[in-house]
Amino acid sequence: MEIILRVCPSVRGEELNTLFAGAWPDHRHIDWQPILNHVIVYVCAYESTRLVGFAKVVGDGGVHGFLLDPTVAPDKQKQGIGRQLVAKCSDEARSRGIEWLHVDFEPHLKAFYESCGLKHTEAGLLNLNTKPALL
Repeated sequence: MEIILRVCPSVRGEELNTLFAGAWPDHRHIDWQPILNHVIVYVCAYESTRLVGFAKVVGDGGVHGFLLDPTVAPDKQKQGIGRQLVAKCSDEARSRGIEWLHVDFEPHLKAFYESCGLKHTEAGLLNLNTKPALL
């Protein structure tokens, strides 16, 4: 079946939680509405009426956007849907004034993001749920 991308559609939290639970084993159900209210753009991929993919861009209020949560249903992975989601998010973010799109990823995803046109950069990360050794 054909995959249709929709920009900022009305999507139910139940649909998103089902998608994320299938793709991310540690996913805990969350209330998506507050999250979706604070993004620059989000894109959903549908096969007929079934949600099979999702990605979003959040911003800093300026020219920087951050690509988050590119997710594709396990039975639809390796079919180019993830790249389509990233491309559509990139185009939509650009049209909304974003000049720099950032993404953090684990090493095993490097080839995927490079295939989407993103270049590797160094970045820092601090887990705010753990106490730092020294301040």
